[in-house]
Amino acid sequence: MDPQRRYPVVYFHDGQNVFDAATSFSGEWGADEVLTELAREGVEAIAVGLPNGGERRFHEYSPVPPPQDARGGFPPGGGGAGAYVRFLARTVKSLVDTTLRTRPAPEFTHVVGSSMGGVVSLHALLTRPDVFGHAGLLSPAFWTGGDFALRQAAASPLPAGRVWLDVGGRESDDPARAEAYRQDTERLAEHWQARGMGERLHFLHDPQAIHHESAWRARLPSVLRFLLSGTVTS
Repeated sequence: MDPQRRYPVVYFHDGQNVFDAATSFSGEWGADEVLTELAREGVEAIAVGLPNGGERRFHEYSPVPPPQDARGGFPPGGGGAGAYVRFLARTVKSLVDTTLRTRPAPEFTHVVGSSMGGVVSLHALLTRPDVFGHAGLLSPAFWTGGDFALRQAAASPLPAGRVWLDVGGRESDDPARAEAYRQDTERLAEHWQARGMGERLHFLHDPQAIHHESAWRARLPSVLRFLLSGTVTS
């Protein structure tokens, strides 16, 4: 092993769920096992999981409060994503880069999350392209902010790196909400492709996938392989 070798970094939200079912509130992603398997293919990275703030999770990950007509389905708050991304970029990443053998440039820095974690991953990618070069947006709950995500993407330069964007066909037992998940992710994919993102965007719609860690764990090998190497696998 080369002691001077440096590695890209993947920052995961909902860190309680990333590595160990014992710390999880809803199952684990198995990111450590996935990255071990990918390392055998020569795709290597450092993984960092940031735990959410429990009952503050929605506030931390939401760039804006929910629309007035949707407030009944949400905990109080919303709008804390900017502060969370600043903490991730300034405090967490600085600590990781000074203690581990990272490649700190944006082209080697990835942010990955699901549901509200997908929302804040997009926010990080668009507001701090000087820090985060690639993003994995799994089952993003864009509907929680109305049309904010699409408006933000439309007003921002195209991401310079790769983006994985996906959605399942069974994200919710509520048909209207499940449709909102699908429509919002497809609209973002179509918007980026119309602007010429090309092969830097991979969009996946899995009609049978549910909104759960088990589904995200199943997709994670493909997500990380694409983000870290640009390789698309089924």
